[in-house]
Formats: sequence, structure tokens, C-alpha cells
Amino acid sequence: MAITVIIALLTLGAIARTTRFIVDDSLFQPVRAAVDKRAGNRVFAWLADLINCSWCTSIWVSAGAAVAHWAWHDTVPYVYVVAALTASHAVSLAASWLDSPPLPKHIVLDPVAVAMSVRDQRR
Repeated sequence: MAITVIIALLTLGAIARTTRFIVDDSLFQPVRAAVDKRAGNRVFAWLADLINCSWCTSIWVSAGAAVAHWAWHDTVPYVYVVAALTASHAVSLAASWLDSPPLPKHIVLDPVAVAMSVRDQRR
């Protein structure tokens, strides 16, 4: 039972990484640009909307992952692939968190000093 839960969690991580790869990564940018260029066609317009929307893409990636999980969840290659994709997603999240600018420092005001300054301005 625990192995099934672990494989399901790894599949969720693989879904997140694959979705991010399609929608946000620069390696997939040429494909998105080619589809956007042909967006005058009805099918390509739908596909352009699909690959530029995280929510839309994740539904289709999840459907494919569900089929793959059903068919190959007990095979070693499947576990290695979903583990690698999950690790890639975890590393990208950690890298973006570590590369982000620091949070602004909160300024704590002395309520007595604020009250005094407000009272002084009214005179």
C-alpha cells in the first residue's frame, strides 16, 4: 500500500514538471511559437490556448499520466521516469526560491511616537 501511495505522489510530481515544461520552459518555446504562428487555424488556435495555460495543460497531462500509471505503475522504468521528473520539479522550485529576491523588511512603528507626531501636526 505504501509503495502505491509513493508511486502516486511521484506521478503527481511528474505531472507538475511536465506541465511546467510545456507551458513555461524555454526549451519548449519554439514549439509554442510555431503553434502560435498557426493560430489562425481552428485546431491550432485551440492548441495555442492549451499549451499557454497551466490549468488547461495539466488536465491533459494528468489524463495521459493516469493512463500511463494504470498501464505501467508496476514497472521499474515507469518509477524511474516519474522519480526523475519529480526530482527535476523539486530542484526547479528550490532554485527559483533560492534565486528570488529577499522579502522586504517590515518596519515596526512605535505607536506612541506615531500618536505624538499626529497630535503635533494638528497644532
